[in-house]
Amino acid sequence: MSKRKKQKSRSDSAPAPAAESVRVVAKPKTNAVPRSAARPDNALVFGRDTYLWLGGGFLLIVIGFLLMTGGRGDDPTVFDESVIYSWRKITLAPIIILSGLGVVTYAIFKK
Repeated sequence: MSKRKKQKSRSDSAPAPAAESVRVVAKPKTNAVPRSAARPDNALVFGRDTYLWLGGGFLLIVIGFLLMTGGRGDDPTVFDESVIYSWRKITLAPIIILSGLGVVTYAIFKK
């Protein structure tokens, strides 16, 4: 028989004595640390290493965009495909930009 059924059967068979009602107030037990002890207001969210990873990732993104720029020719009437569709702009720059985004994502999830 479960504990609840036992308690229910006991309470049904013997009524509780009429006594003064005493109110007991219990404080909840928490493991929470007060805000002042957990982190001061001027503390940074991430550590120094995380900000270095973020900076490196953003630097890679900027380098990728800089590699993608250019391609303007001297003569506006001439379309030079080798400059516009070069390996540097089509392949290398997007790979560096995506690696920068990967580094930034790693830095955020690292914590």
